[in-house]
Amino acid sequence: MTPSRRVGAGQHFLASAGAAARVVGAARIGAGDTVYEAGTGTGALVPLLCAAASRVISVESDARLHAEALDRLGGLPGLELRRADAFSADEEFDVFVSSLPYSQSRRAFEWMARQAFGRGAVIVQREFAEKVMAAGPRGRRAIGVVTEAAFEVERVSGVGRESFVPPPRVDSVILSLRRRATLERQTIAAINSLFSHRRKTLRSALRLLGAGGGGGERVGELGVGEIVSIARSIAR
Repeated sequence: MTPSRRVGAGQHFLASAGAAARVVGAARIGAGDTVYEAGTGTGALVPLLCAAASRVISVESDARLHAEALDRLGGLPGLELRRADAFSADEEFDVFVSSLPYSQSRRAFEWMARQAFGRGAVIVQREFAEKVMAAGPRGRRAIGVVTEAAFEVERVSGVGRESFVPPPRVDSVILSLRRRATLERQTIAAINSLFSHRRKTLRSALRLLGAGGGGGERVGELGVGEIVSIARSIAR
């Protein structure tokens, strides 16, 4: 198949050996770790992951890509290739790695926040990276609150457009992740609901969500810890 077949889903296939090595290095994989890769794609990361970890679960939703991966990569030690939606169920693993389809980035980060893995590294669109790493309340979005509550995030490096086939129209970055806390599905939903009223006072936002309390401060000006605490209280 041609890589362009999945561009409509926001997928551009990693083709740079150097970028692949940087992603795997940023994930800080130990020899006894289980790695979960979302999106096998053309398999650029798989041999490096298998060389670093004791077990690799690589998940691909596209039937043809999955079949091609089975043919080319199926004999690698410790590798389990699955055809599935990588974010459809909870999993147990130590390290998460992915070159994320741009259209799936928010969903992926919300799913990751619910899993209990310790470390990870992802390639994301630069604009999305700016959203999840926005400092201070001014540029903060709900996904930034979820990410900051769940992870310590570090920008590792940029990834040029020429590193993908076909080349995207936007720049990408590698982010490393280290677990801070695990969030509940209901808490994440409540954070999203609160931030749909981010310019309102907390009192007004809570009233609109059918809850009481709150003061005159605006939702978007609250600290991450405060937002998570309020979200948990209204998610009960």
